[in-house]
Amino acid sequence: MPKRDLPPLRALTAFEAAARLGSFRAAASELGITRSAVSHQIKLLEDRLGISLFRRDARRAELTTVGQAYFPTVRDAFDQIEAHTRAVRPSAVDNELTIQVYVTVAIKWLIPRLHDFERRFPDMKVRLSTSYVDWDFDERNVDVGLVLARNKHPGHYYAPLFQSMLVPVCSPKLLQGESGLRKPADLVKHKLIDVYTAEEDWQIWLDAAGVKDVKPANRLAVDSYILAQEAAIEGRGVAMTIGPFATEEIKLGRLAQPFGLRVPHRHQWYFACLHESRKKSKVRRFEEWLVKQVASDPALSNYKIPGKAA
Repeated sequence: MPKRDLPPLRALTAFEAAARLGSFRAAASELGITRSAVSHQIKLLEDRLGISLFRRDARRAELTTVGQAYFPTVRDAFDQIEAHTRAVRPSAVDNELTIQVYVTVAIKWLIPRLHDFERRFPDMKVRLSTSYVDWDFDERNVDVGLVLARNKHPGHYYAPLFQSMLVPVCSPKLLQGESGLRKPADLVKHKLIDVYTAEEDWQIWLDAAGVKDVKPANRLAVDSYILAQEAAIEGRGVAMTIGPFATEEIKLGRLAQPFGLRVPHRHQWYFACLHESRKKSKVRRFEEWLVKQVASDPALSNYKIPGKAA
C-alpha cells in the first residue's frame, strides 16, 4: 500500500478552526494556543500545499478562492471523524438533539432533508417537537428550533434563515372557467382558507394587493398551514403559505400559484437556541448544517432576507 500523502494534523486543525470561525484569534481561543501559533501552523500547511489559503491583508481570516474550495472537504472530514469517534465511545453522552419545528415546516421541508444530517452524524439521535400553534422558542423542552419568532427573548440566540413570504395557492381547477382566478380582485368570488392562529396573514396580503371587498364570512378556518394546503388541493378555497412549503405540490400540479405577488410577513424564520447552548457540539453541528441546507435550496432563492448575504 502506498504511503498516505496527508498534511500535518495540527496544521489542518488550525486551518479548519480559523476558516470555520473566520478569525485566527477565535481559532487560537478554541484550540488553546496563541494566535501566532495558529498563523504558524497555517503557514506550514500553505507551504506544504504550495498555495495561499488566506488573504493576509484582511482583518478577518478571509479565505482565498482556493481556500474556499479546500475548506468544505477538511470541515466535512473533521465532522465525520468527530461523529464516528463519539459513536464508538461506550460512554457517549449528550448525543440527543430535540428540534422544535412547526408541523408544516417539518413535513414539507425539514424531514426530507434530515437523512443528510443523520448520514453526516450517525452518533446523533434526532427528536422532533412539532406544534401547530407555538411560535416562540421553547427553551425548557428542546435544544434548538426552526421557528417563526414573534417574540425574541434576551437569553435566546437567533440566526436569521430566510424571509417569511405570504403567497396564495389553490387547486388548478380554480383558475379555469368564467369565475377562475386571474387577478387578486377575483378572490371576492372564492372562499379563503384561514389559519386561525395567524389570522393577520390574509389581511396583510389583501392590503398589499389592494383588495378590499372580501367578506369575512366567506372563509374556512383550520389550525395549520398544511391543513390549509390540503383543503386547497381539494378545491375548498384559496390557502395562504408562508414559505416554499407548497413547492412539491406545485411541481406535481396539485396546487397552483395564481398570482405573482409575494408579500413579506411580519416575521422571519430563525434558527434559535439558548445563548449558552451554542457552545455545545450538537447545537453547533445542527446550526451549521441547517444554514447550508437553506443556502443550497433553490426554492428559497425568492425568500432571501434583504441585506443578508447568501
